[in-house]
Amino acid sequence: MQENALQRIGGNVMGAPPPLSPRFIELKVDRPRIAFSEVLAFDLNEESIHVVHQSPGYSNADAIVHFHVANLVYLGEVFPGDGYPAIDPTQGGTLDGLLKTLSGWTDDKFRVVPARGKVTTGATVKVFRDMIAAVRDRVQKMINLGQDENQILAEHPTADFDATWGHGRTPSDAFVREVYDALKERR
Repeated sequence: MQENALQRIGGNVMGAPPPLSPRFIELKVDRPRIAFSEVLAFDLNEESIHVVHQSPGYSNADAIVHFHVANLVYLGEVFPGDGYPAIDPTQGGTLDGLLKTLSGWTDDKFRVVPARGKVTTGATVKVFRDMIAAVRDRVQKMINLGQDENQILAEHPTADFDATWGHGRTPSDAFVREVYDALKERR
């Protein structure tokens, strides 16, 4: 687990950790005992595996897992696979970081395991990244024209992507709000 995520659940502290959360107690689980800052590398079954901390996208604890021999990558919540991405600024997530992480994995030679759904390729990641960039550009154009959040939502800038990406955990309006908030924060 990336150390920012472990810190959020009370681990990776000097001294005795705080009590477990009620949810952990209910699930009868403990905190993970291993965390990494930037890279965790190891070999297993003739496979070279790297777990690499990424620029904050979904959160500041985003990490990818790259299996080099298999040419397989897991991008976590940066590539949910079942719909629009979530960007959680309360956990350090950023739109720019999300796009940066996705951009490195758009080659069709990569097999990609989404957070949810079927294994796909880097070509699907490219389509996903391009969709996010297109929505960002549309929302930015509307902001530049002086439209507020409600006016932008009424324009439904994801309409032509909803058939493909509008079925996951993040509804299209929530995604547009995330993009709007990220762009307004830049100003």
